[in-house]
Amino acid sequence: MECQYTSCRVTCHRCSHTWTYMGSRLSSLQRSRRPVKVGCPKCHAKATLHEKEAR
Repeated sequence: MECQYTSCRVTCHRCSHTWTYMGSRLSSLQRSRRPVKVGCPKCHAKATLHEKEAR
């Protein structure tokens, strides 16, 4: 199964840092029932990827 997303806009809930995520966790965004989380590059808090923000 090929991933249809190439990037996702993410905003950290702790420091409000916004960045574009283009990593390997995008492939599990569609098939996972649990929220997919990535680390914020600024404060290292876990930020959630949202499917509506993915491109």
